[in-house]
Amino acid sequence: MLRPKKIRLILAMAIVLAGVSLIATVMLKVEQRKSPAEKLDPLPHNVEMALQKVHYSEVKDGVKKWDLFADQALFDMKKEAFHLKGVRLVLAAETRIGDITLTADEADYYSKTKDVELSGNVIAKSDTGMHFSSATARFVGASALIRTDDPVRFTDGRIEVSGVGMELKTTTRDLKIKKGVTADIMNGHSK
Repeated sequence: MLRPKKIRLILAMAIVLAGVSLIATVMLKVEQRKSPAEKLDPLPHNVEMALQKVHYSEVKDGVKKWDLFADQALFDMKKEAFHLKGVRLVLAAETRIGDITLTADEADYYSKTKDVELSGNVIAKSDTGMHFSSATARFVGASALIRTDDPVRFTDGRIEVSGVGMELKTTTRDLKIKKGVTADIMNGHSK
């Protein structure tokens, strides 16, 4: 049979071990919560500001003209423009035409002129089925014009047009392909 003195000694050791393990557990939890501060990459020397998940709208006389979305925006002081990545530009058009959505890998947005220069996998689609693709495109804010000097493929309904260089007036849907034009008009389901 254990003596009361040995029982007290065993209980004291158990209490000390429990206390040490409790303190160790608390210290580990506190240490895990202390994560090092996220280190940010330095901005290029000409960049004054960097933003993530950007949404900018142009409204004139209470009417929305367009929405510009980007995953990232860097303000370039030299160009006085925002360089955007992961871009979507939604141009509000007349009801019969529908909105036109342009997407691109990158773009430069010039806030003074409201122009947007898109580059890299530029694709445009309208609510009414118009579609075009090009390597680059420029939206000219003052004239609501989309233009490119690159090869372009344009489809709208039964018409498919290819060429080099394009101008598309977003408010009227007037289209001009500048050179090297080929066009197909589909009859039913075939060309």
